[in-house]
Amino acid sequence: MPAKDVDLKMVAENVGHSSRATCGTCHFNGGGGDAIKHADLSRQMLEPSRDCDVHMGGYDFSCAECHKTTNHKVKGRSSSSAASEGEISCLDCHSDEPHYCGSVLDHHLNNHVKSLDCNTCHSPVYAKCKPTKTWWDWSKAGDKKRKPVKDKYGQPDYNYKKGEFKWKESPKPTYAWFNGYMNRVLIGEKVDPLQEIINLTSPVGSIKDPTSKITPFKLMKGVQAIDAEHDYFLIPHLFPRDKEDKTAYWKHLDWDKAFADGMDVAKLDYSGTFKWKETWMYWRLEHEVMPAKSALSCVQCHDSLQGERTCNRCHQDSKDVDFKKVVNAGTNFEAMKAKGRDVGELIGTTDYIDFKALGYKGDPIIHGGRFKKLPMGYKKH
Repeated sequence: MPAKDVDLKMVAENVGHSSRATCGTCHFNGGGGDAIKHADLSRQMLEPSRDCDVHMGGYDFSCAECHKTTNHKVKGRSSSSAASEGEISCLDCHSDEPHYCGSVLDHHLNNHVKSLDCNTCHSPVYAKCKPTKTWWDWSKAGDKKRKPVKDKYGQPDYNYKKGEFKWKESPKPTYAWFNGYMNRVLIGEKVDPLQEIINLTSPVGSIKDPTSKITPFKLMKGVQAIDAEHDYFLIPHLFPRDKEDKTAYWKHLDWDKAFADGMDVAKLDYSGTFKWKETWMYWRLEHEVMPAKSALSCVQCHDSLQGERTCNRCHQDSKDVDFKKVVNAGTNFEAMKAKGRDVGELIGTTDYIDFKALGYKGDPIIHGGRFKKLPMGYKKH
């Protein structure tokens, strides 16, 4: 709720349209700083280039262009919170047949929509406008003598209040099947302390589920504390309430006092003992959509198309269509690297989304899709 001295009448009479700046004041800084949590949102979205985000940079979209509001409910959500006010999807505007030139390629791409989230192809990398934090180890916090060292992006590797960090610019997403639901560890929910890694959020989905699509995620890794006896995650009191505060970690650097205070506010027992566990969080990537010409090419996903045989495995050769040119048209990582993006290791990549990791036997062009058998008489090569 707003502070008591805020004149709500004056606020109501002077409210204006939202903008990228008004929304970004909070959303660009999720996680305590610019681009830390939401890897595809940063202050670069105030005036982005077309290559950074085709909607906001190419067409000057405001956030409200997609996040429509009805009765003070704003559609949209992050992976860490429920869609209590409504969901939005690329297909809301682009339909379930978004490739509309009428070519044979468009026919195949529209079939892809049944199994792939749009951003799987149209956002081949994320955090390309500004580096994002990918590792956050709270267990290393508290060392005032340790001097932060800046990485190649100019980002610090340490903060005595928050611990140890790693950053990455323009990484390849983590891909997973997703049907719209997320598993989440809630406050007070018991976890398995014997697990090497605990997923705080993870997508629900399967290759066998027809409602699931291959979806790109930022995988945020870190280290956080659980109660050694109660086996649930601990909530620390971090920021001092006032000058007399005696428990805030950011003032006293005492985890025990910070956990005792935080759990008391959360109305959960604290045993007085804790241990550190590695945690992963899957955050779906929604923004930084690149222009269509920069979507992944056929070859970048299907290694079977790298050789002499491409679309003519199934289609008759045509003097009007250069199949080799068609399958290679897409993301130019060499050009991105020349512009300063950290994508050197992605140049020449194929099997980009890793079909076997997603449950396929291999390239679906050779082994068949998840619900379809290969055509009669088709021979594997």
